[in-house]
Amino acid sequence: MDPVTAAGLAGAILQFVELGAKVAKRVADFSSAIDGIPRAFKQIRTELPSILDGLKRIQRNIDAGLIDKEAQEALVPVVTGCLAEAEQLDRLLEKALPIAGDSSWERKLKAFKSLAYDKKIEEIAESLDGYTKTLVFHQVIDGFGSVRAEPHQPPPYSDPFWLVPFDRNPSFVGRDEIFADIDQAFTVGEGSQPKAALCGLGGIGKSQVALEYCYRRRNKDDRCSVFWVNAATVARFEESFNRIASECGIITPESAKSDAALLLKNWLEVRHVSPWLMVVDNVDDTDAFFREKMTIGKTPSECIPHCQNGSLLFTTRSRDVAFDVANPEMPITIHELGKIEGLDLVRKRLRGDYPENLIFELLQELEYIPLAITQAIAFMVKRQRTIRQYLEQYRKSDATKAKFLTYEFSDHARPESTLESVAKTWRLSFEFIRDSNRRAADLLCLINFFQHQGIPAILLQDEDEDEDDLDFEEAAALLKAFSFIDENDSVFSTHRLVQLATRWWLEEEVPKDVDRWAFEALKSIASRFPEASSHPEPDYFKLGEILLPHAELILQYQFKATTEDYELVRAKLLASSGRYVHWNGNYDEARARFKQSFEIRRQRLGEKHVDTMASMGLLGWTLAIFDKDLEALSILKRLVENRRQVLGEDDPRTIDSLSDLATAVALTGDYTESEKMQREALARSERILGLRHNDTLNCMGHLAEVLDEQGKPEEAAKILGDVYEIKKDLLGHLHPDVLVSEHNLAFMLSEDEGKTEEAINLYKRNWRHKKEVLGPDHIETLTTACNLIIKLASSDRLAESRELCGQCLAEASNGPNKNNPRSQEWLMEIAGIWQKLAEGGSDGEA
Repeated sequence: MDPVTAAGLAGAILQFVELGAKVAKRVADFSSAIDGIPRAFKQIRTELPSILDGLKRIQRNIDAGLIDKEAQEALVPVVTGCLAEAEQLDRLLEKALPIAGDSSWERKLKAFKSLAYDKKIEEIAESLDGYTKTLVFHQVIDGFGSVRAEPHQPPPYSDPFWLVPFDRNPSFVGRDEIFADIDQAFTVGEGSQPKAALCGLGGIGKSQVALEYCYRRRNKDDRCSVFWVNAATVARFEESFNRIASECGIITPESAKSDAALLLKNWLEVRHVSPWLMVVDNVDDTDAFFREKMTIGKTPSECIPHCQNGSLLFTTRSRDVAFDVANPEMPITIHELGKIEGLDLVRKRLRGDYPENLIFELLQELEYIPLAITQAIAFMVKRQRTIRQYLEQYRKSDATKAKFLTYEFSDHARPESTLESVAKTWRLSFEFIRDSNRRAADLLCLINFFQHQGIPAILLQDEDEDEDDLDFEEAAALLKAFSFIDENDSVFSTHRLVQLATRWWLEEEVPKDVDRWAFEALKSIASRFPEASSHPEPDYFKLGEILLPHAELILQYQFKATTEDYELVRAKLLASSGRYVHWNGNYDEARARFKQSFEIRRQRLGEKHVDTMASMGLLGWTLAIFDKDLEALSILKRLVENRRQVLGEDDPRTIDSLSDLATAVALTGDYTESEKMQREALARSERILGLRHNDTLNCMGHLAEVLDEQGKPEEAAKILGDVYEIKKDLLGHLHPDVLVSEHNLAFMLSEDEGKTEEAINLYKRNWRHKKEVLGPDHIETLTTACNLIIKLASSDRLAESRELCGQCLAEASNGPNKNNPRSQEWLMEIAGIWQKLAEGGSDGEA
């Protein structure tokens, strides 16, 4: 028999053993849970384990030389036929068996019992039965009667062995610090075995580093033997050990391979006296490496050789596994490529004189992950695309990005010959996590709908259920072990590519779960975003700043089917986040959110529901106070009437809306009616809430505004002074609400010529405090700055006013709010004043 036939038979047996074991387990699980399954299905349940056991024996007999060449040639179509039937059965089970998310087992069982499935199963059962009879006829299971050879004596060590089945990667770049870490780990004391474990995200380059280290080690020490073991499954581990044992002469064609692993272990520990290095690659499945047994009754971990002259280098996706296999050495975590390494990799693999900035654009999109970079380059080369063309296509949408991650390619530099893709590589990890810890899989799905950085733990923890802290920690630890997330002081982050691949996986596994997890994310943020308030708590701004990026992202998500529950939760988040962005000076965005929230709640709950009235109040308030829009009048009139009917005259919310309505009335020029309404609101608030309550103080502030409009500045200034002092006493001098009152008082004082200096000093203090608390480019800060600049100019302090203009523009030019339209308006106003001052002119009060 030619070597190709022998290799094909061994490969077919190996594939059938791996696939057959998986199918047999699924069949057994389903059979134990359901009664009344088809007769042919029961037959398969009985026959599969027998076929698996028989083929394992066949392979052992072949390895021992107990089956002649003619019989082996005859077995090739039999085994490949068994494999084909197993693959067909696996596909059928994928469609027929219940999976997570199905409405009921009964529904799938009914489908399974349908005539079409039953007929297909009978056909598979008949085929497998025929193949089984063929195997029995040839007496394969019991051996072919060849005489066993005398026990083979393993040879003593002579020349070094090079049993690494992969060429060197000509595109390998960098990683010098990793090689230094490996050498450091291999530097051990007398009597200790050198060990190191590389861990990191799938596709990050662990196997590539190990492969490059093998070649460097051979060049450095030509006496060192180097071996490569694939530990992805028990079958592949055993096959690797058998191959090494055969190549080293430890076993012969006439001897049984069943003991090869232990013979190799003993030979390396005792007879191989010179240095050796063994790479144990892909130790990702803890069960396969530490618990599942090989044909000799030992686990792979029990067959790892241990001696001082042998070095072990493991690769694994799991940091936890790395701890276990490398103990007492610490795992060596492989991270993304550095900027220079990424640049070198692209230049090595992609022809063309691309500018560095364009390559860095590509690398940033792909987060410097080697497999993602290689995948993108393979696409560009095959499709004859430039980097710019690739980026334009890639950036079209998240769906497009996810599709690119599924693009399969053959990379001969990787230690596998099958087609690869980022999504396919990570899917293995996703499925392992799902099967190992459901809470961790849920966590990964939830994280998918947040911004990929700055995710606080509170967004990921169950709120409604009494979740054990340890359960959450275990779930997060598993994701960290696989490098899918990082954690720093209870704040998590992930790769954007991991999010895209997770979304693709969800779409493939259970499409309806995409919306389900998006809704879970929406509920998590909505329930934790600080409530809309005119008097925020001390941690309001810090929490809002943390949660806003995640709120922005989930509010953009397009649900496939909207429901009342979804829309009402969204309305809640629109209202609360709208109030926060309003505090940050983005009044236009806030108004848009208040309006959306109001419209959703009015449609779903009616205009007199308390939640609808809350959104209605926010919309009317911002239209009246900040936009000076007469639309506020009709909205607030309805709101006051609704709240009086539902909540009563003296409810604080009714009083608050009455005060806002009075402000809207002032927009019409009817200051007398406005003052009357403000005084009524103030009297009610003081009686119900007290003088020092924030709502009462707000009513006082609104009353002062309408008094000023009627030419009563002294009374207005007295009221604003009281408001400022009480708020400062209650909240502290740096609270944003206090800073607004401080500015209002300065503005009122500036209208009195006798209090110009007092007003200027108060403006200066207010500007300094607002820069400290809100930032130099916040609308509130710029409002104060502009009014101070104008007051200085009108007081003939032109040089000071001009200097202040330059300082304000310089400090605000790079602030976080510089692109806010309202901030831009103020900056243009200040720039215009600066220009007039430079020309020798001045301006009036803002």
